[in-house]
Amino acid sequence: MSRNGPRTILATDVGSTTTKAILIENLGSEYRLVGRGEMPTTVEAPWENVMIGVRKSIRRLEELLERRFLDPSGRLIRPAAGKEGVDYYVSTSSAGGGLQMMVAGLVSTISAASAHRAALGAGAVVLDVIAVDDGRSTSEQISRITELRPDIILMSGGVDGGSVSYIAAIAETIVQANPQPRFGATYKLPLVYAGNRDAQDLVLGVAGSELDVHLVENLRPATTWRTWAPPARPSTSFS
Repeated sequence: MSRNGPRTILATDVGSTTTKAILIENLGSEYRLVGRGEMPTTVEAPWENVMIGVRKSIRRLEELLERRFLDPSGRLIRPAAGKEGVDYYVSTSSAGGGLQMMVAGLVSTISAASAHRAALGAGAVVLDVIAVDDGRSTSEQISRITELRPDIILMSGGVDGGSVSYIAAIAETIVQANPQPRFGATYKLPLVYAGNRDAQDLVLGVAGSELDVHLVENLRPATTWRTWAPPARPSTSFS
């Protein structure tokens, strides 16, 4: 890979009707678009899996450029080596009205706000922001998550090394809501956890069997804010 950045960039865009794949290359002094492949989007029945259309568009790009980007199992070859593979991959989507995301955090003005900005920066449509201090009871939050049916949930909260108890409470609220995806009923809804790294195993334990949990780096690993104690949450018992 070049010291000045990736040599080859593969980008896909999943639209409502078509999925496009483009290849951008560093030709020395500038980046240029060198090829484009396009195939129908596969967001609805009978496929209900946008990755089918993504891979087909990349295969089409392979045919046009006489290069290989995917291995026989359909996985990206990275990094690039000669005429095979790519150094960097990015993707956007507007299929089904765009990526509809719900955000959950500990504090409305701190971790939840950071997750909200991250979601907007990724181009998502943010349906709602759930936080311990948002003024709603647990049952109201559960009803809201169930009603909105987000495509993905981004959860944050806590600095690394901090308390994990309230993070567990948020994870349990999400699981009790049992959110169902709008597309692909056989798939688990993705939950991206970007909070206190010491709570990663806890989040996996609470939500791993019900949701497709992805662990990423903490959005706010450290803070100069004063120590904050969340308000008491209403009981989550429905007995």
